[in-house]
Amino acid sequence: YCIKEVYYTQKSRAQFDVMMPSAQQAAFEAALDWDFFSIETSLFKVDVRTATCRKPEDTKAILDELEQGVGFVACNTQVIGLLREALVAQARAALARLSAAERGTSVLLGHLGLLLMDMGKLEEARPLLEEALQARRETLGDRHPDTLQSISIMGMLLKGMGKLEKARPLYEEALQGKRETLGDRHPDTLISINNVGVLLQDMGQLDEARLLYEEDLQASRETLGDRHPSTLTSINNMGLLLSDMGQLEAARPLYEEALQAQKETLGDRHPGTLTSISNLGKLLQDMGQLEEARPLLEERLLAQRETLGNRHPGTLASIGNLADLLRATGALVEAEAVLGNAVGVAQEVFGSNHMHT
Repeated sequence: YCIKEVYYTQKSRAQFDVMMPSAQQAAFEAALDWDFFSIETSLFKVDVRTATCRKPEDTKAILDELEQGVGFVACNTQVIGLLREALVAQARAALARLSAAERGTSVLLGHLGLLLMDMGKLEEARPLLEEALQARRETLGDRHPDTLQSISIMGMLLKGMGKLEKARPLYEEALQGKRETLGDRHPDTLISINNVGVLLQDMGQLDEARLLYEEDLQASRETLGDRHPSTLTSINNMGLLLSDMGQLEAARPLYEEALQAQKETLGDRHPGTLTSISNLGKLLQDMGQLEEARPLLEERLLAQRETLGNRHPGTLASIGNLADLLRATGALVEAEAVLGNAVGVAQEVFGSNHMHT
């Protein structure tokens, strides 16, 4: 019933709000501080196809109506999108009720910035993340773990905006601070080592990146184990680097190891799993194994449309990847259909001169 109401709210362009009793609202705002990511992650579990009513006949009637009227993929996109926008509105309202001193030290400031980043709203995220970083530098100092986290996140934002040279000193500052305060093998240090490696790879400095990746992967396997999410990210990144260096056969077992472990530990729709699906699909494409690559790229795109929406940077990248594969197989009409209006959307999201556009 609720999913149907949410869908028709969106379809009719009515305003969508989440209302709670005052006691529940207060508890929810408190949870936004200490459990924000669990709340956000729960939205990805929304799937129209698994919804039920008390009466089986109502379940069938509503699902049939939604499937015929909009389709389950589009309905999932709309419902999850509305819920994420509602979460943004709740977080903004909670921040607005804080005093200036409370706002500067609230972790909600950074959490909201990260959510907006994940939604592809980088320009909206930037002032929030800059405010959080400045407040932490002033109140906690440059070497406090929370400050170092904010420095890393600011670097991530700038990297996402294509401003690699501006991101580099932030990444390097965070890494140096973590080496000095936490040591070389602390999980947070390993994340920063990996971040700098990814940035250097994006800048074309592959040999420098490889040294960092090798340090990160060896330490992650030894300290965290082979199936820890951070280790799996490191395995994927080493595979990406080897691919960029033209060592495709060496990259394949790394991609396959990461994907198998992520499906088993994180599930098929987790962002990390989707990244691994894409990595393996693109590798198979580069190796000329196009028929093996196609179902992987299609699986990733379908999941991203449902969980992230059509305007998310990751979805746009997947649209481009699948269209490129179809073009390579000669299926130009299918490739054009997959692209649709993605170029126009990319111009709106990134700007006309961004590398992704």
